[in-house]
Amino acid sequence: MQTALPETKNVDEVSVTVSAFIDAQLPNQLIELLERIVLHNSDFADNKSLQNLLILTAIRSDTTRVMDYINRLDNYDGLKLAAIAKEEQHGLYEEALCIYKKFNEPVEAIRVLLYNLDNLRGAAEFAEKVNKPEVFSELGKAQLNQGQLQACIEAFIKANDPSMFERVIMLSSDSSADADFLVAYLLMARKTLKDTRVDSELIYAYAKGGERYLPDLEAFVSEPN
Repeated sequence: MQTALPETKNVDEVSVTVSAFIDAQLPNQLIELLERIVLHNSDFADNKSLQNLLILTAIRSDTTRVMDYINRLDNYDGLKLAAIAKEEQHGLYEEALCIYKKFNEPVEAIRVLLYNLDNLRGAAEFAEKVNKPEVFSELGKAQLNQGQLQACIEAFIKANDPSMFERVIMLSSDSSADADFLVAYLLMARKTLKDTRVDSELIYAYAKGGERYLPDLEAFVSEPN
């Protein structure tokens, strides 16, 4: 650990030694060895297998080191290690979030924020920063599940996603929210959905909106369909 392996340039020697440490169930010593080889030996610094093994061993035996490794290293299987990190027995959700951000997986990142860290506000801020339709769609679904009609409508509009229109309509029927939000959502939905329920709800939304929507209502009902 101190001299022989850190100075070697023979990958076979490293492989055999690492296997021996694993077989002997010496995770702490293995981490120290891999740190010397991966972090301080330029010949093996970019070795993907060793980077994976270093992070995986830390996840399983010394979680305090994981965040440092995932920030310092770049050539590892991010998605695979993030999935392991967020397993219930490890609970390394912040570390998984960091990996997903680093490997440009914003949908997986916002899912960690929403469902593992239960951080709806942080997820909303992340969605605004990333500004991707698929991310806003995930945010909208979570906000819909929590009954936040206005917020979920805004997210779905930014995502251009009408897929949850039935649940949005159902929630709106039990809400006193401003008709403007529902009208905006239904107009977005009509661009890609041809469904009589959407049309009917748009008419109701116009009616709820009062006189200011009368011209829109008249124009809509006078259309051929």
